[in-house]
Amino acid sequence: MSAATGDAPSLPHRESGIRLGRVGPVPVYLRPSWFLIAAAMTVFFAPTVRTWVDVTGATAYGISLVFALILLLSVFVHEAAHAVAAAATGTPATAIVLDLWGGHTAFDAPSAQPWRAVVVAVVGPLSNAVIALVANQALGHAEPGSVTRLLLAATATSNLVVAVFNALPGLPLDGGRVVEGVLWRVTGDRLRAALIAGNAGRVIAVGTMAYAVFAVATGEHAVSNAFWMVLVGVLLWRGAGQAVEAARWNIRTEAAVIDDLLQPAVAVPSNATVAGALMSAAGAGASAVVVLDVYGRPAAIVDERAAAGVPAARAELVGANAVAEALPDGAVLTVGMTGQALIQALEQTPSARYAVLGPDDHVVGVLDWEDVARFVAP
Repeated sequence: MSAATGDAPSLPHRESGIRLGRVGPVPVYLRPSWFLIAAAMTVFFAPTVRTWVDVTGATAYGISLVFALILLLSVFVHEAAHAVAAAATGTPATAIVLDLWGGHTAFDAPSAQPWRAVVVAVVGPLSNAVIALVANQALGHAEPGSVTRLLLAATATSNLVVAVFNALPGLPLDGGRVVEGVLWRVTGDRLRAALIAGNAGRVIAVGTMAYAVFAVATGEHAVSNAFWMVLVGVLLWRGAGQAVEAARWNIRTEAAVIDDLLQPAVAVPSNATVAGALMSAAGAGASAVVVLDVYGRPAAIVDERAAAGVPAARAELVGANAVAEALPDGAVLTVGMTGQALIQALEQTPSARYAVLGPDDHVVGVLDWEDVARFVAP
């Protein structure tokens, strides 16, 4: 991601917006928010048009709108380059989205190898550099003072700025993904590499905003230009912060081990009473009780508060099932699960609690989702 574009792995999702077509199998969407930035660019670029070309009124705004469309096309080429490179390296993209801040290429999963991540990242800024070079070469054939020369000059300059800025070494910029890939290759630790690249992105964001303030104070840039730089800096700070938080979450996730997080539990038959269930738990030194079905499979987990609320005189009469929460299908895990495999299993079958089985398929514990959430929280 950058002031113009963004590219990051993401969970599967449905994109919204106007569907423009495809790049191979990858759908391309234009979100309505793009029209806001197009309108702003049309207004702000019009004075430049009037300075370069002898036009007035609506014509200047029409030329400004054409430039906004050219930038949209440049962003599309940038994202299409990412999508094509990703497909070629075995990590196909799921969508290309053009929006308020430029766009992004979405993926179901990150690149499997460092060099693949680097290749996918590099082609984005490289495509903008090529556009800038072609536009600059074409300038020599355009008539001075013409609309064509103005649009070619603006296209060359804007694409060069996007290429250079996107190459800066910090997430969420493409240069940050290159840094992440290189550090991943050198250290073998992708998550730590992402954390470093994310913090580098924060430094770049602060530097961008600081330069904007300095440029205004020294008269190097107008307030309007500085405003856009500050806006870009804020966007970068937000993206870098998200990258850092994601890296920290993933680092904690990799350290999650179900054996360390589960509560010891005991299993009781389907006809067990509350008194019997509590007695079994006390005898086994367990803090949770799993009620089995008639086939001996985990079916429910006793709610400790509900069980404690049953009067002692009735505990021998009330069935444990009456104070138990039924387990959703699939809410049964096994010891030894760790990291992403554990988190994916929880995501596939959402539940407040899960029964945990040992190697012999006997109940050994109960896993509470909140315990996992607290553990992986940054």
